[in-house]
Amino acid sequence: MQWRPLRAGIADLHRRTEVSQKALDRYCDALARVDDSTPLRELTALVEKRARWHRHWVRPLHPFEPTETALLQAVNRGEFAINGLRNRDLQALLYADKPTNPKQARQRSAAVSRKLRMLRAHGILQKLPRTKLFRGSHLSWQDRVD
Repeated sequence: MQWRPLRAGIADLHRRTEVSQKALDRYCDALARVDDSTPLRELTALVEKRARWHRHWVRPLHPFEPTETALLQAVNRGEFAINGLRNRDLQALLYADKPTNPKQARQRSAAVSRKLRMLRAHGILQKLPRTKLFRGSHLSWQDRVD
């Protein structure tokens, strides 16, 4: 038994409703966790400190620098809320042009991998098991374990 791509007709309507309901539940859970009374400096305090990731330190995230603002905006796009994002998806958003040679393609892939590792260390992204996909974390900042 394995999952197949959903067909456009009514044959997979039941499964499509299940997938859509789970996406809606994740969205509603994320909205329920929003607390607009917290000052911005408290919200960003945890990500502006270095974090440990598999016995190694990861640099702090600076959410107000232009490059990291672009990274956070790319990660938080709505199209990644359902299926998640891959290194390739993030490369397409962060770099305007295609790589000119294989060496540049490897360098870009490595750079995006380091950014994904940093976002995982700070609890912003979680890797989906047995896939190459990442999804926004369901943990709140207060629940993050170092």
